[in-house]
Amino acid sequence: MALIVRDGPAWTCVDYHQFFLMEPEQQDFIPEEAGGLISATGESVIVHTGIANGHVAVHVEIHDDEPVVDEAGWEEIAEAGVQIEEGPLMVRCLMEDPPDLPSLTPLGPGSYQVRAHARGRDIAYDACVQRSQEVYLFQVWPAPCLPLHVLKQTDLCGQGRRRPAEG
Repeated sequence: MALIVRDGPAWTCVDYHQFFLMEPEQQDFIPEEAGGLISATGESVIVHTGIANGHVAVHVEIHDDEPVVDEAGWEEIAEAGVQIEEGPLMVRCLMEDPPDLPSLTPLGPGSYQVRAHARGRDIAYDACVQRSQEVYLFQVWPAPCLPLHVLKQTDLCGQGRRRPAEG
């Protein structure tokens, strides 16, 4: 397993409690699977933030294989698969230009796994903050497209979005 690229932080615009990992021209934001940190559409990932509007710090890592899970310092961790058909998977904003971060899919079209990490979503929940204390890390690697899977969930922000356990 090798790390190919590490970049960030890049201040990323948040509108309506969200930003995206998606292809540049993609328009479909309807999730197939909803989660507390991320929701998966099959072709993109919707990232759910604590702040309503403003900017969050985003870091990215691109790997050639699945990295080891490191929970230290993170309040929420979840992963989901995406199927990229044409363009690169990028960090995208709803109302502003994307941040200066590299393509998350340097190997081109195919299926990838995205692991999302977050901390600080409870600090200014529902606020408008120019530069929030929220931090996100996305690790991406080529892999079969797997369903949404939660690895760690401890913040209050995601608690309201979680579905009750079936049983």
